[in-house]
Amino acid sequence: MALTGALLLLLTHLLLGGVAPKPTCDPSTCTPCPERDLEGPTSTTAGGCCPPCPPPCACPPHLESECEMQGFSSGRVPAGRSFYIDFARKLCTCHPGAGITCAPLCPPLPQTCQAVGSPVADGCPRCVCYDQDEMAVPAGTTTVRGTQTCSCPPQGGQLQCSGGEGKE
Repeated sequence: MALTGALLLLLTHLLLGGVAPKPTCDPSTCTPCPERDLEGPTSTTAGGCCPPCPPPCACPPHLESECEMQGFSSGRVPAGRSFYIDFARKLCTCHPGAGITCAPLCPPLPQTCQAVGSPVADGCPRCVCYDQDEMAVPAGTTTVRGTQTCSCPPQGGQLQCSGGEGKE
């Protein structure tokens, strides 16, 4: 009889345990990982269901001045945060476990490019033509110079003008 009572007690415990509500983890209750206190170990909430905060990346020595100028004076960049280098032509991002990686933001130049310049405010090099005043004209565009209509071929190089009084 004692064995039957023990089995009945065990079965009751298992059934009631299966019916009891299980705590749920609501990610919206997790506090954000601290940006100022980069040494903080985890985000927190009651129940401990929030994931740990990813570690920040250390700024490599050759990028320390760029990190400082963009607000990461501790020499550490929070996970997922980015900063610009090379006159904003590259974006560097902290990837936990992989460190800081930098990627160019400028499109690559075609190999057929005959002349290179930076005619646009973003500073990215592009194929261009230069006019008689050494102003860069973006490849593939047409412009008016006095009485002439001038175009720069897609590969850049020589500005081609027609109308008016000859070529530039």
